[in-house]
Amino acid sequence: MRLVDRHPEVDLERLLASFVPPPRFQQATFAAYRPDPRYPSQALAKERLRRWVHDRPRGLLRPRMPGPQGIYLDGGFGVGKTHLLVAAYLEAPPPKAFLTFEELTYTLGLLGLREGARRFAALRYLFLDEFELDDPGNAQMATHFLALTMDRGLRVATTSNTPPGALGEGRFNAEQFRHQIQSLAKRFAVERIEGEDFRHRDPENLPSPLSEAALLEAYRQDQRPRSLDAFPELLAHLRTLHPIRYRYLFEGLEVVYLQGLAPIPDQNDALRFVHFVDQLYNLGLALRASGAPLKEIFPESYRHGPFAKKYGRALSRLAELLG
Repeated sequence: MRLVDRHPEVDLERLLASFVPPPRFQQATFAAYRPDPRYPSQALAKERLRRWVHDRPRGLLRPRMPGPQGIYLDGGFGVGKTHLLVAAYLEAPPPKAFLTFEELTYTLGLLGLREGARRFAALRYLFLDEFELDDPGNAQMATHFLALTMDRGLRVATTSNTPPGALGEGRFNAEQFRHQIQSLAKRFAVERIEGEDFRHRDPENLPSPLSEAALLEAYRQDQRPRSLDAFPELLAHLRTLHPIRYRYLFEGLEVVYLQGLAPIPDQNDALRFVHFVDQLYNLGLALRASGAPLKEIFPESYRHGPFAKKYGRALSRLAELLG
């Protein structure tokens, strides 16, 4: 079968029921997190986040234990931020939700800001992965949403590749929203996590895709539920879908085959493919591909621009999937 033949629809209730950690991270507990001793900030972030989860009211007549209402895990890709966020989710008492910032913006678009804030404020904990402000609309939405919900007691933990005070820089005129961004940042205690990509992929020595003949032979021999798509057709199909729908392309599959990886000349297509890779990776699926070397997929100018960390994460995950 082909992914390009799938046109998944997402209804609101199904979306709301999906706000749990993705399959790849189901076993991501605090006990399973192994801090790199060369980077003490990893162990420190682990302990502070764990304390934050259990820092909650002791009773109706007793004050909240001291501690920040929000916690912000800032660091590069591959240092374990999502692992720690999932670990906190697993230990937090309900009601709670785990979702990406992309999923939050889509959900608020469906519900409206006020109704969305009302629903999320009914939770005790919200865990947001990959927090980022890509445009002025996101900046306004995020600051208003967090004000409405955190003022009602919602506790929020989030991960990001960007320090809170620098959100939006290089992507839109963040100076116009400096007050909102600074007010947002004040709601969080920042935990900076240093370290190397745990996948330890050398960007100059990434695994090579298969030859076309080898890919097709592997596809024929594979007995798992699988898909086979030409890379240009997949990119064209992704343009027709909101990124929130990408995860539903993979339902019932265990492995995805892509023919003809090639440089992506349009940055919007490149960012769509980044999100596609994130979803495939988080679902724990396998990937097989033919075509150009991985380091050629994203042009050099992209990998040194405002979305550089997204492309770095995507290449690291692609290398793991293909390796």
